[in-house]
Amino acid sequence: MIFYLILAFFFKDTDLKRVKIVTQPTALKLYFDEELTQPVKLPFNNNKSKEIFTVYTQLPSLRDTNIIEIHGKYKNISARLHQSVFFNSEVPSVMGIETYAGRNTCFIPLSTVFSGQTINLMISLQENPYGASISDIRISTMATYIGENIKECLPSYLLSGLLFICSLFSLNAFVFSYLYQSKRTLEELDISIETFLISVSIVVWIITNFDVLGVLIGNMAFVGVLNYLSFTSLPIFFSAFLCAINKKHRLMLRALQIISEINLAIQVILFVSGIYDITQMLFLTHLIDFIAIIITICVAFDFANVKKFKREQKVLSIGSTIFGMFAIVSMLLFLFGKGMNYMFLITIGFFILFGMHILASLLKLSNSLNEHAKLLESERNSYKDQLTGLGNRRLYYRKIAKLEAMGIDSETNFIMIDINGLKATNDSLGHDAGDELLKSTAICMMEAFPDAELICRLGGDEFFIIIKERAEILERRINRFISYAANWNGEVIKTISLSYGVANRSNYPGYSIPELEKAADEKMYKAKSDFYKNKSALSNALDGRR
Repeated sequence: MIFYLILAFFFKDTDLKRVKIVTQPTALKLYFDEELTQPVKLPFNNNKSKEIFTVYTQLPSLRDTNIIEIHGKYKNISARLHQSVFFNSEVPSVMGIETYAGRNTCFIPLSTVFSGQTINLMISLQENPYGASISDIRISTMATYIGENIKECLPSYLLSGLLFICSLFSLNAFVFSYLYQSKRTLEELDISIETFLISVSIVVWIITNFDVLGVLIGNMAFVGVLNYLSFTSLPIFFSAFLCAINKKHRLMLRALQIISEINLAIQVILFVSGIYDITQMLFLTHLIDFIAIIITICVAFDFANVKKFKREQKVLSIGSTIFGMFAIVSMLLFLFGKGMNYMFLITIGFFILFGMHILASLLKLSNSLNEHAKLLESERNSYKDQLTGLGNRRLYYRKIAKLEAMGIDSETNFIMIDINGLKATNDSLGHDAGDELLKSTAICMMEAFPDAELICRLGGDEFFIIIKERAEILERRINRFISYAANWNGEVIKTISLSYGVANRSNYPGYSIPELEKAADEKMYKAKSDFYKNKSALSNALDGRR
């Protein structure tokens, strides 16, 4: 797009003069003789000769805002009154290269002095493979012309605008799904990029296919070249798009892409060298387009019926098939349906294609999000103790490594906790009771230390807590935790006995994190040893569980 905008500054096209008065257009009659006795039947082409031909017309009463509209693929048109030339069209050029692109309507400014006069028009037509003829001539104003053409092109413009919005949504959806996939492939990213390039080319082609844009910006030649470039680029992007979604026919589709690229390169070289104008070579692109449409339908139909492909791939293939059918009908209308708006039909075809592409994008995005959610759930589970729901040893190692990298302050406390009598509970009441004892302890921890940086089960009956708290407040919270556990009343477990050890840099200045962990562990084991030395306390604990 930036290239196209820069290219506009190189064009010179001075045929356009805009006015603001709207009047009803009046058809003019052309004659071969100045006496106006030999009428010209429109549309008229000069098949017998490539030279300039002269026709005459009589003008009605005029205003200064009137113009003559001459519709046809012309090279040059000059207008004379009494052998004096009052208008001569200039051939537009780009970087010194003349082109007839966009020369479909000539506008000749008039004034009241021409009222009732007979003027003669000297016209030369383009050498166009689809034929060149004068199809219509009338008195109008530029504002009238613009108003009529806006009404004609508005439906296609609206659809192309929606198409561009859809392509942006599709690009975002594909990129989003690509980022959230665990297994990323270049093909999927290529699909999103090619889709966006196709949509941009289509939108540019549609909005430049109507002369009104050239009139509004005052440069019909630039719009014509822009239309040619976008149209000739379409087979390249579309074949690349099909190649990205279809591995089975990749060789054939890649060959089509290479042929399309060669076609564009050859046409640009011939145009720049001055051998042929782009208006004379467009049939090459139409030929490639026709081949591409046939291949698209065949490939997409075959692709959509292969069971092993994903749903979104089949949706894209069905959309490509529908588009291909619309494209064939539109091409036939372009070649044989005189006066029919084939652009509106092709826009609908493209819109259906990208509607299918959005559906495929949503399916792919949904799958990617589900995969991402499963991946996150799996990652969370990998750091989770399945019995208690607390963190596990893997999370413990990860947190310790993070603290070692970031550092800790004097209020960071390491608490090692051990359940007293777990083995005795398993032996006397069974492992279900032992599991209940572990889960109940975890609940007490989460209720007493909801703001802890880490609560995890290291294995067996050992738990570990990291929490930031001042010493005097931490002591009260630990006592509350011990009270929760001692007064626990579960299905089997009626009380919980715990041993713990706390270490921080206030008590152990200069200690490293591993040394603090070891200090907390040693204090916990001392408390546990003191518990087991008191056999009566152990007996009471077991009686309470029964």
